[in-house]
Amino acid sequence: MGISPARRAAEDVERARDPRLAPPDLLRLAVHRSASVRATVAGRADCPVGALISLGHDTDHAVLRALIDNPRTPASVVRSLADHRSTAISDAAVQRLRNGYR
Repeated sequence: MGISPARRAAEDVERARDPRLAPPDLLRLAVHRSASVRATVAGRADCPVGALISLGHDTDHAVLRALIDNPRTPASVVRSLADHRSTAISDAAVQRLRNGYR
């Protein structure tokens, strides 16, 4: 019997939080099947810009919210999220644009 998917995701969230994790490992975790892992990567201040741009196309709201809250996320990604169909995501992105890029 192997490790359950939930346990594997929890372990990978812990890996994604590790400040010593190398950028190539962050890129691999940015495409993880678990949204909680992707959200953890999206919230990291040292997340590679390429991963932030890619995660801007994610469908999970926790991932998108982490991107909006990450000061490193490019303005172009946040502007794109301002047009998101979810009011919660678009409102958060608009607020970030108003407050975060002066």
